[in-house]
Amino acid sequence: MKAVTLDRYGHDLETLVWREVPDPQPGPTDVLVDVHAAGFNPFDAKLRKGYLQRFYPFAFPHVLGNDFAGVVAAKGPAVWGLEVGDRVYGMQQAMRWGSYAEQIAVDAANVRRMPANLSFEAAASLPMVYETAWVGIVDLALIRSGELLLVHAGAGGVGSATVQLARALGAHVAATCSADAIDFVRGLGASVVIDYKNQDFTKMLANVDLVFDCIGGQTNLNSYQVMRKGGRIVVVLREDKLELEHTARLCAEHEVTRHELAFDQRGDVLDYIRPLFEQNRLRPVVTNILPLEDAREAHRASDLGGARGKVVFKVR
Repeated sequence: MKAVTLDRYGHDLETLVWREVPDPQPGPTDVLVDVHAAGFNPFDAKLRKGYLQRFYPFAFPHVLGNDFAGVVAAKGPAVWGLEVGDRVYGMQQAMRWGSYAEQIAVDAANVRRMPANLSFEAAASLPMVYETAWVGIVDLALIRSGELLLVHAGAGGVGSATVQLARALGAHVAATCSADAIDFVRGLGASVVIDYKNQDFTKMLANVDLVFDCIGGQTNLNSYQVMRKGGRIVVVLREDKLELEHTARLCAEHEVTRHELAFDQRGDVLDYIRPLFEQNRLRPVVTNILPLEDAREAHRASDLGGARGKVVFKVR
């Protein structure tokens, strides 16, 4: 099959190579999926650069990509609930060969039937960002209807998913983003949208129940100023020295509970969000579709920053 392989860690885009590789061989609990579309995530760029090699030590060549949508081509003998021919979406484990390929072998626990009203490209944009958003604000922070949530980087993939999910669950949402994304984020359901370069969110908000932080650093530390006592802050996992130095003190001073969020496979979340998409209570945010062989372009754009929504690769 054809795939984009990562041949070594590095900041240069030549680490990504479009080539022929062996077909994946599914195990007893796997499904083999003909990939129609694969989602790009900034997580992929961090893996490419080697920032996370302590957690994910790849043997090269390696095929990146977590998000995918496609059709089940075969299944292992221990798989139930999915059949050959099913239109599915899911999220691959980072250490296994991923979705930048024409086929993927993936544990069936991480695969679900995709929303009936979505294209493959739309469905492939969803798994990582919505699993992250759900675990963060539902499982960890126990968000409640009527609460005020502040989302940092509300225009990005995870941020835009979090804004939409929180609104669907009855929360009020404030979000930070760049000036050119204000209308975009407001359209996702945020009632207060703050230009992070030209406005100070600490002067515009108060009594925030929950903060979802995809930025970190000083933005994270400033967030405690706008939170009510007893509030919660969810931090997408980083090893930020500035945060680590001050977090314990700030949590104690402001009586705030902090949760750290890593990327986990949660196939059940795909079941929870499917009816929300089929009822049009949530909508995909695909801002660009590229051929898989142009994967370097998505990585180049991610390296420049300022991403909006999701980039998806069309595979077939």
